[in-house]
Amino acid sequence: MDLDKVRSDINKIDESMKQLFLNRLDCSARVAEIKLENNDTVYKPVREKEICEKFADDRDYLTFIKKIVQISRKFQYGIFYDNGAISDGFYASLDEQGKQALESGGILSLRLAADSGAKQGLNAHDILSVVADSSLKIKELNASENMVCVSLFVEADKESRREALILAYMLYAETMEGIC
Repeated sequence: MDLDKVRSDINKIDESMKQLFLNRLDCSARVAEIKLENNDTVYKPVREKEICEKFADDRDYLTFIKKIVQISRKFQYGIFYDNGAISDGFYASLDEQGKQALESGGILSLRLAADSGAKQGLNAHDILSVVADSSLKIKELNASENMVCVSLFVEADKESRREALILAYMLYAETMEGIC
């Protein structure tokens, strides 16, 4: 077997997967637009459970699908943000340091109540997955089955602040008690 040939096959598959992924994000954008029109929320735990149940017999593929769904949700939150549909309750939940971090950079500390049964919100594992996938630097992290506390360093540039705001809003919307 030729390693270069196998790697070439992988590269072709990756390109095909990229196009499918972009097609899925396009569908996610249309879903977000419909949700915006209907004043609906991004996070739908029942819908996600339905999606995951289809692939429950294949743990590796289930992990892949869960990650794709997570990315799609974050993408939808970005569309909500771009359309000014971030709730006032979210901003009110931030302390002064958090508001400062989102406005001009700094430390954003989040204390998130996990739903250990993942019936209404994210469990600790899923919260950690969302945080770990961001490009923000983790300064401090403590987690238990019921709570995740994380401090993130937000760069002063516009892209980092946008990412931090979308990440924090996503976690606010998807945890049992939001940001404390």
